[in-house]
Amino acid sequence: MPYAIEFSNTPLAIPERRWGSADNVPPQGNDTQSTIQFTPFTSCIGVCARNDAGARIIGIHLSVADDQGNVFAVNDVPTVAEILDSWGYNPASVFVIGQIAVWQESVPQAYQALLATLGNPPVYSYGDGQYGAGLDSNGALVPTYAE
Repeated sequence: MPYAIEFSNTPLAIPERRWGSADNVPPQGNDTQSTIQFTPFTSCIGVCARNDAGARIIGIHLSVADDQGNVFAVNDVPTVAEILDSWGYNPASVFVIGQIAVWQESVPQAYQALLATLGNPPVYSYGDGQYGAGLDSNGALVPTYAE
């Protein structure tokens, strides 16, 4: 069975191998609010983007492997691209966040293929934690962190 990525209707708690989206949440003053948020990362990465209209944010939570031992591979990259394309994302808004070092070590070819397919977006290499994305006071899509 291939590595599968399914829809989640919990945009503030997107679990592994799921994607979710929500309408933008404006900042409160200078404090960025999460529009989408992933469940905690220990070896995962997230792909975040805005839609073409700029009104919604998508997050895709990727784990190195699924519960059946299927490892994210180069042939799984088109699935991520398909989700983004069908959702209507703006390629200029994409970023990748999370356990970058784990992916570079565990699935380097798949990770590099993912970045290339996404147009080599900004990458935020963080350790364990709970991350997401929201709009800053300038309206730019930026990473968020839940404490």
